[in-house]
Amino acid sequence: MDKKTVLVVDDEEIIRDFLFEVLNDDFEVSTASDGDEAIDKLKEQSYDLVITDLKMPRVSGDEVVRFAKQSDPEAKVIVITGYSSLYSVSKSANHGANAFLSKPFSIKELMQTVSDCLE
Repeated sequence: MDKKTVLVVDDEEIIRDFLFEVLNDDFEVSTASDGDEAIDKLKEQSYDLVITDLKMPRVSGDEVVRFAKQSDPEAKVIVITGYSSLYSVSKSANHGANAFLSKPFSIKELMQTVSDCLE
């Protein structure tokens, strides 16, 4: 069975590397260091799951969510944020985010959320 594809988008290298390490055994993982790079990658291929930080310079996670859902309505999107205000969460939800994780989160929380999204 083919591994599901995941795009991890975060401007913090330590978070990107952490998510890559945790997910790479079970999934085909690509990373992007910002929203611009994420959108370029989404133009090239579709992913089963996009995990994006919300607050990033230039192109926000909201824009990544919107673009991912426009490119592939079937794609699942998890938004991770250290600033989970109700406003930002509802805005991302309106753009099609499937789930939210507030930093810091555990590996268990991450894997459960990923599993719930991809079921």
